[in-house]
Amino acid sequence: MTQIETVRSETVCQSDAAANTAQPCCKKRLQKGAVVTWRGTAPQKRAVERSQRTERLAAMGEMAAKIAHDIRNPLGCIELFANSLQGSLQGQPDLRELADRISGSVKSIDAIITNLLLFIKPGEATRFECFDIYDVLDDALFFMEHLANRENSVDVRVAYNKRPLFIKGDPELMKQVCLNIILNAVQSMPDGGRLCIATSQRDEPGSSVPAWMELRISDSGTGIPPKQMQKIFDPFFTTKARGTGLGLSIVHTIVQRHGGHIDVESAPGNGTEFCIHLPLCSRQEVHEFTEAAAEGIKREAFA
Repeated sequence: MTQIETVRSETVCQSDAAANTAQPCCKKRLQKGAVVTWRGTAPQKRAVERSQRTERLAAMGEMAAKIAHDIRNPLGCIELFANSLQGSLQGQPDLRELADRISGSVKSIDAIITNLLLFIKPGEATRFECFDIYDVLDDALFFMEHLANRENSVDVRVAYNKRPLFIKGDPELMKQVCLNIILNAVQSMPDGGRLCIATSQRDEPGSSVPAWMELRISDSGTGIPPKQMQKIFDPFFTTKARGTGLGLSIVHTIVQRHGGHIDVESAPGNGTEFCIHLPLCSRQEVHEFTEAAAEGIKREAFA
């Protein structure tokens, strides 16, 4: 049975600072200087990895767009012919079943192409709006609770920083992000385990105004081998027998289109943690959103 435990947390997650040290040079010929030793830190390493990943995915996206276009054209013809066969094979159940299978396979391929196009272009900025990320998380946890009850026993714990946390984007796309990561977490714990979801706020450097939200989704599952870590966001990479390998590619692209970034840490046998950073709406945007929502409620009341 799935249990959900809620913990209120006011802790703000801080990034590691870069380490810089300077040592005086030996005096020679009245010249003075300093030897500067710079040591890279984990956040800087992750930034380099994100940049390399983005470049790799951009190249794959261009290739995927061409493949999707080239496949969809003949696929439409196959579907048209299959539908014609279905109509002309009345009274021939064996042949009709074959035509049905052709049509079903075409729909499966079309669904894969749709997901591929979503990876390439998940949403337009014109559809973006202010919304509370907790509404998305609540919906995702609702679906996840029923899934976990059906598949295994997962202990769900949430540690929310504060409500609300408004971000600007597409709620349905962000729900897809959360559901995809949560589904992967549940599937990595076939014998049960613990799923933790935590949020926090981060200030913009040099300002006391919160500018970013951080969403962490972690599990106690099987973990990801080091050799696979660099590939998990690549299109078509999957370790599942029936997976398409597009889920995390789409997650990465959606987060990026929302002005954020995603990191992952994992070790075999020690579970996996996804960390998503997203920009918060400004106070002005939140004010305009709440006013518009209140006005909409008034209109519905007097309608």
